[in-house]
Amino acid sequence: MAAAAGRHEPSGGPGGPRPATPTLPTKGTATDSSAPGPSLTVAAVARRLGVAPATLRTWDRRYGLGPSQHLAGSHRRYSSSDVSRLLVMRRLTLEGVAPSDAARTALESQPTGVDGAPGASGEPRAAAVVDAFADAGPMAPDPPGLVAAAVHFDNAAVRWMLARVHPGDVVAWWTQLVQPALDALEDEVAVAGPGESAGPALTSAAYAELRSRAAVTASRTPLGADAAGPTILAVGCVPGAELLVHVLATALQEHGVRARVLSVGRPEAVTEAIAQVRPEAVLLHIHADEDGTTAGPSVEAVSAAVEAGAGLATRTGSRSEMPVFVHLEGAGRIALPAGADVHRVRTLTGALHEILAVVR
Repeated sequence: MAAAAGRHEPSGGPGGPRPATPTLPTKGTATDSSAPGPSLTVAAVARRLGVAPATLRTWDRRYGLGPSQHLAGSHRRYSSSDVSRLLVMRRLTLEGVAPSDAARTALESQPTGVDGAPGASGEPRAAAVVDAFADAGPMAPDPPGLVAAAVHFDNAAVRWMLARVHPGDVVAWWTQLVQPALDALEDEVAVAGPGESAGPALTSAAYAELRSRAAVTASRTPLGADAAGPTILAVGCVPGAELLVHVLATALQEHGVRARVLSVGRPEAVTEAIAQVRPEAVLLHIHADEDGTTAGPSVEAVSAAVEAGAGLATRTGSRSEMPVFVHLEGAGRIALPAGADVHRVRTLTGALHEILAVVR
């Protein structure tokens, strides 16, 4: 795929045919040198863009996309305007555009200046990365490609794929792309360096994509995230599976239902969260093995949700109890509280449809 192919060297690398060199502006202009924001080394920019330092040096040598700031006693460094152009270059090469054409477009683009400047940590602001990917078209799910990008810590390619696959259907995004990729990473024997772990890195990128999607859906509501309407509380009761709960919450917001997430499903935390959020319904994600063993105090959390819902109904004068949905994964069965408005669902799609039927 294009993302994998463009990971290290652009086309026309050492030993290959060299593209025709375009007529390019002179690098290192005075404007770039005085651009606001901290300057970055080659290694720092390469790490943030998910490319090899050799690739940046090649782009500098061939196309003039090099660092423009000069500091006494040190190598040249990249300004915020330099990084902005490199983001455009990176996006276009991921799309499959020839490096020479991508470089021409990057050099002709308007730098983002302060808005796209790196933050205090040296990382380009999220807005700059999102803007660089904003005009890309959808792509088919490619779990092996996502795994390949993750194990090479190709951050730009990972974010690219996460943003482009099923942009309006986060459940399909999860089931067809992210979950298979995470499962494959769990099964892979990978020896990495200190601070390198592909699974958590991919999970972090997935959380970032969910935040982006939730922000987009909130922006389509007249009052944004503060708009009135029913709220669903999604509770994670399985350690290490919190991401799945965030996926369902994002899916609810895609359908116009506000959602809040409680990642720690301790009974006392569930009770407190229900009192704070006053939700229309609660969803708890639980895993049960064949022998009925659950991860964490799952059954106790369900009981706490039922009791808190009954108390909420009494305080508000509601005639009906708050529905509690239990998303149960695994082959086991658990005994749920009897006589309460408790619904057992086995799939994400089933949970989504049943909750929507209650709140609409």
